[in-house]
Amino acid sequence: MGKIAFVCATAFAAAVMAVMANAAPVTVKFATVAPEGSMWTDVLKEINSDIKTRTGGRVEFKIYPGGIAGDEPDVLRKMRVGQYHGAGFTGVGLGEVLGKTRILELPFMFRSLQELDYVKSRITPEIEAGLKEKGFVFLGWAEPGLVYIFAQKPIHGPADMNGVKMWGWEADPLAAAIFKAFKVTPVHIALPDVLMGLQTGMLNAVYGPPLAAMALQWHTKVKFMMSEPLTNSTGGVLVSKKTWDRMQPQDQAVVKSAFLTGLDKLTAVTRKQNNEAIARFKQFGIKIVSITKTDIEEMIKVASIVRPQLVGKLYSADLLKRVEGWLAEKRLAE
Repeated sequence: MGKIAFVCATAFAAAVMAVMANAAPVTVKFATVAPEGSMWTDVLKEINSDIKTRTGGRVEFKIYPGGIAGDEPDVLRKMRVGQYHGAGFTGVGLGEVLGKTRILELPFMFRSLQELDYVKSRITPEIEAGLKEKGFVFLGWAEPGLVYIFAQKPIHGPADMNGVKMWGWEADPLAAAIFKAFKVTPVHIALPDVLMGLQTGMLNAVYGPPLAAMALQWHTKVKFMMSEPLTNSTGGVLVSKKTWDRMQPQDQAVVKSAFLTGLDKLTAVTRKQNNEAIARFKQFGIKIVSITKTDIEEMIKVASIVRPQLVGKLYSADLLKRVEGWLAEKRLAE
């Protein structure tokens, strides 16, 4: 009996030690390019407060805003070596990890946000699984909004884009394909340097959601905005799987729930504030360039060249076919 009691006691002690190890507080160093005081960082702070309360302080997100952790490739590299543990990424960052996410950003593909939501709901489980295989846990979509072209000259159609010096993410295959199709001259500089590029004449056009253009002060250096969005910009929140696995299962559930709720709120507010930003641009004297039906058709025609070019580079032919099928399904139902 003594031997049995000893074995049981040892097993019990090992179990207690395992529980205690799992209960160790987890601090997630979280990077974002969103500036301090922006709506995005405000929502992140709300999410963190919710997580700390509901986990009893076992999990906390320490936020590093304003790109101080570096550009997205820098942040990904730092996450892979454990210097940072989580981050909010644009579609470019997500695409660095899993190329197929960029299919949600193909130019002139989605006619409405409702179409985007319809496709996104169907593709999300596949995206989550793919990211997990790469060593990241997906906590939800963080949608920056529809992407418009802001320029120092009016752009009505493809001909006006020929030779425009437009900022672009470095090593972004989707942007490269779009620029090539529309004969744009790309200028690859880091996101924090874009404003200076507009000031010095290195750039004469940029693209982005209205709210982002305002937060980054790009609107102060352009005169025109194209009335129709070029594409949708997507984004999402990732945590390294190593950090995720350090959390207790019940805490993982809390983190997932808090981010889904917070990011849904962020999406609703972002969509509203993007529309408000456009109204403010008009007050600032930025001219909204109307696009004729003929110009739109020409834009769509040029943009359609991009889709097959990225098969095998970002996504499969099968996925492109499925997305086009979902869009046809949605449009038929309307």
